[in-house]
Amino acid sequence: MKGISMEKKDLVIRIAGEGGEGIISTGDFIAAACARAGLEVYTFKTFPAEIKGGYAMYQVRASSETLYNQGDTFDVFCAFNGEAYELNKHLLKPGTAFVYDYPGGDFEPEIPEGVHAYPIPMSKTAKGLKQYRAKNMVAMGAMSVLFNINEETLIRVLTDKFTSKGEEVLRLNLEAFELGKKMAAEQSKTDTYRVADAQEPKDVIIISGNDAVGLGAVIGKLDFFSAYPITPATEVAKYVSTHLPKCGGVLVQAEDEIASLAQVLGASYAGKKSMTATSGPGLALMSELLGMSTMSETPALVVDVQRGGPSTGLPTKHEQSDLFLAIHGGHGDSPRVVMSVEDVKDCIDMTVDALNIAEEYQTPVVLLSDGSLAFSTQTIPRPDPASYTIVDRRKWDGQGEFKRYLFTDDNISPMADPGTPGAMHIATGLEHSETGAPNYGPVAHEANHRKRFNKIAPLVDKYKPTEIDGDPDEEADVGIITWGSTIGVAREAIARMREEGIKVKGFYPKLLYPMPVKQYEDFAAKCKKILVPEVNFQGQLSHFIRAETSIKPIPYTICGGLPFTPIMMIEKTKELL
Repeated sequence: MKGISMEKKDLVIRIAGEGGEGIISTGDFIAAACARAGLEVYTFKTFPAEIKGGYAMYQVRASSETLYNQGDTFDVFCAFNGEAYELNKHLLKPGTAFVYDYPGGDFEPEIPEGVHAYPIPMSKTAKGLKQYRAKNMVAMGAMSVLFNINEETLIRVLTDKFTSKGEEVLRLNLEAFELGKKMAAEQSKTDTYRVADAQEPKDVIIISGNDAVGLGAVIGKLDFFSAYPITPATEVAKYVSTHLPKCGGVLVQAEDEIASLAQVLGASYAGKKSMTATSGPGLALMSELLGMSTMSETPALVVDVQRGGPSTGLPTKHEQSDLFLAIHGGHGDSPRVVMSVEDVKDCIDMTVDALNIAEEYQTPVVLLSDGSLAFSTQTIPRPDPASYTIVDRRKWDGQGEFKRYLFTDDNISPMADPGTPGAMHIATGLEHSETGAPNYGPVAHEANHRKRFNKIAPLVDKYKPTEIDGDPDEEADVGIITWGSTIGVAREAIARMREEGIKVKGFYPKLLYPMPVKQYEDFAAKCKKILVPEVNFQGQLSHFIRAETSIKPIPYTICGGLPFTPIMMIEKTKELL
């Protein structure tokens, strides 16, 4: 291959085509190879709800420096078919590189001026091997040469994947890979894109958001998981089903979402640390049982991997639209703790935190993730289970009369497992006295409401302070408040704007309820304007900020099934200056 080459610390490669053509596995292979080469990796994928067919896309961002999001757009685009080309051709700007299936594919693209084009006959080559499914291997081989994707680690990844399928399968895939390399080497390279060279090996893992939630559950000493499959949360249960039994825990597949939370409450009542994972439609069905968890003060964790709604909505697409439901979705005044994760590392750390909080405060906790983060993979430091603090529920000491709902100074009552001598009690959805006996009087109801709300109120000071991106005492023209995986986009956008001399800083709440009002107020007091980007139509966090504080936020909402990019946030901020 002839031409120039220049290292680019940050390279974004997008692969797109029809579901079933190996788009997702291609991205996974490239991401794993880059991670094994010591690079930082952040991926994003989107695919149809159907099992096979429809447009699928995988984006890999690799860098020698820390990454916080999937990037603005691609540097390199690899199109497996005409549909992928049609959906992305408007993004083929001068300077981008374009790898495409030609000749022998189902399209012949028009190459915009300034675009670096590399035709590779992927389909034709795979058919020549009588193994059409190896089309993606041809593409990978070509891209490894064109863009310096570490061949050694890529071959190791492919060998690890295909060895178990037999020598012939491995041989065919590696042959297709080599043919792709050969064809790319015959091309004249006209762009400067190059994945960074291999770095010093790091003790890291590459893991998806959903798998990281499952890992956090295992690290957090989970005893019981009840699962009902729902996109995009099913992989949490899949991970837990593989690893929880090794640790002595139990997973049960329930008949529906209502039953799954009912089982969680039953196991928790029996003294077991318990959780489930679902998405928006499932969380809606669980609202009555969340109220029972609140009323009976039974610890429970529900992980909500948000997706586009309402109803069936966009099952495989990204959205942050369950905040109203998570905080207020329930009959009557039913307080619960609501938290949200930023990235894959948070999916581990905050699952442990959420289990601890549920146990300590004897309350339901809803931990919000989202469809983008669920399937994204990142390189993160290998977690050390011994470094995590594990909290268990307060237990009755066996002294005096056992009162399950005893009023205490911190509003947290001692618990006892069924069968504990002298600790017989009932825990129902009825209002009750200290012993658990039904009590419908106004005095008891008001006192218990105060107890249930007041016991979680100290969290606003006890949990980790909300991170401020920038000097807390510095005056800023614009302050950006955002939540969930949108935080990572804000981090990069803010860093880039600061390099331009723009006075901007960020505020990244992860404890969403109870709301740390004073921290919001203190941050906003140093900002002339507050911008709140979030991926939902109504501006749900903006709503709570207006309701609970004196801040007048400027909502910035999108809801097209895709996450923000840094450039979107930069351009919106500049409009406010």
